[in-house]
Amino acid sequence: MALGLIIMPNETNRNLLAELIPEALVSPTYQSGNWRFIIRFGDASGSDDNCFILNRAAVLSATDLLNAAQEHWQTSSVRFLAPGKRLTFYRRYRVQVFDLFPIYMRRSEIGRRRSYAVRPQSSQETRRVGELAVRAFYTAGLDVGSVDIGLSSGGKLYILGINTCPRMTRSIGVTYAKYIRSWIERMDVYWSKGTFSSLLNMKETKCPNYLLGADPEFALRDARTGRMVFASDYFPMQGLIGCDARRVKVGRSGYPLAEVRPRPTQCPLDLYEGIVGALRRANSLVPNRHIEWRAGTLPFSKLPVGGHIHFGMLPTSGLLRALDSYLAVIFLLLENPAAARSRRRRYGWLGDHRLKTHGGFEYRVVPSWLVSPVFARGALCLAKVIGCDWYRLHHDVFVNPEARSAFRRADQEYFRSELAGLLLMIRSLPSYGSYAQEIEAMLAYVEQNKRWKTSANLRRSWRLLRRRRRSRASSQGLG
Repeated sequence: MALGLIIMPNETNRNLLAELIPEALVSPTYQSGNWRFIIRFGDASGSDDNCFILNRAAVLSATDLLNAAQEHWQTSSVRFLAPGKRLTFYRRYRVQVFDLFPIYMRRSEIGRRRSYAVRPQSSQETRRVGELAVRAFYTAGLDVGSVDIGLSSGGKLYILGINTCPRMTRSIGVTYAKYIRSWIERMDVYWSKGTFSSLLNMKETKCPNYLLGADPEFALRDARTGRMVFASDYFPMQGLIGCDARRVKVGRSGYPLAEVRPRPTQCPLDLYEGIVGALRRANSLVPNRHIEWRAGTLPFSKLPVGGHIHFGMLPTSGLLRALDSYLAVIFLLLENPAAARSRRRRYGWLGDHRLKTHGGFEYRVVPSWLVSPVFARGALCLAKVIGCDWYRLHHDVFVNPEARSAFRRADQEYFRSELAGLLLMIRSLPSYGSYAQEIEAMLAYVEQNKRWKTSANLRRSWRLLRRRRRSRASSQGLG
């Protein structure tokens, strides 16, 4: 019995996938059934309810998919070749994308008659192309298909077009089959006996065992002068407390940002305790009490900081969309809008993530939540809950380009209208009860329309500075 449905209108592609993936029914149109998953190549027929979906019908049903995608790219600062604009591209790529992975790539060049296959990780250029291809699909709300990318004479990459039902050779079909099987195995982690709808309605499920990590950043400031202090003046590059790799020159060269790197663990509260220990270690390395630590969004002009959270599992577009809608929006409502807009110019765009060598990924959208213990505990616990139950969070806030534009300009009023529905969904998740106290302490700020105080000295908010003992004479008023 087929576990899922692959919708493939192209007959040649359909026959190839049916041969390579016997676990699925490969059909030219939607077929009703008790499917575990549906993968759509270009066809928007049928329903998306009650199973894992790649390429949602609601997105594919756009009258002009390319124009709809371009609207999303424009509101997300993704570079593409606008209609009517002419550029010379001395190198072109066609990239096959499958759920956040560039799985197959062909390159053509001026002066060569035929295109040829290249490995997506073979060079810095192909890695840049792969990252742009994935971002192009994710930003457009898509998951599977091909994207054409051109490299201009100025060294800039442009999206030239997308295709949600690309033509497949046998080598491309074999690559798709490999990734589809791997994806099915990963989705089985979230499956239990019975139908998908019964799984969604279950009040209690065991959270998948995965490690949670983090490397939030903070900056150092001299309280006497108001100037930035290099983290590299006090901290090593590697270790529990170290320096971010970003190097700047302000009079002299150095590494301005400190990074906290606790040991990953399955429990977010244990991870929080690891952060406490790391900050205490950092405090012992900075004896000067006038050196302040600052986190949040933008502790210094042109120096944004991030609250990167690591997940010990491979990413899926559904998980990233849940993190964007239910974690990134929450922190947007806590930020200073002007600082958030400044950070978004280079960092923290929707879906921003990086694959890591440990086999998982780093979510990079949210600012540094080290502002206080309340936000640190809340961020880690909410991230864990979303990682456990993301497949229950159906509502994608950013399905409309208007929402993406509002996020980029940090329009808090736009998202405050979404807040009640988001909180209702978060509080209904089975794993929420384990961390309700920590999450609610953070959400109280959001519901009361309060912003966090990023000017606060972390060494005080984390109670790292002990009060100096006054002399006996001064305590008696004799000094």
